[in-house]
Amino acid sequence: MSAELLKTIKQQSEELTPQEKSQLAHHLLEQVKEQEQTQAVRTNHVDEGTRQRRLEWLKAHREEYAGQYVALDGDVLVGHGATIGEAHKQAKKNGVQGPFLVRVTSENEVLFAGW
Repeated sequence: MSAELLKTIKQQSEELTPQEKSQLAHHLLEQVKEQEQTQAVRTNHVDEGTRQRRLEWLKAHREEYAGQYVALDGDVLVGHGATIGEAHKQAKKNGVQGPFLVRVTSENEVLFAGW
């Protein structure tokens, strides 16, 4: 949207009654929710080829990144760190909004699941 159009909409909204402003706000929030849900569905849908490339990357780099969290865009490393937050922050800094985030374990690491 152009900055000019947004400015015009804001100016016009100033003339609305409080009830009309409330209805407009509700309408806009509903649109945002729908867009976020649509984006989440697209982000969570991963084709089998992408899944396979991720697994191959994880196998190939397992020991190199063992104990760290990695952020992948497809099979490309876009961030890593000691915490999932660090990996995600690096991915966002690299322009990837919805990376695949996972903690990499060493082949020799014993995972404890409880009693």
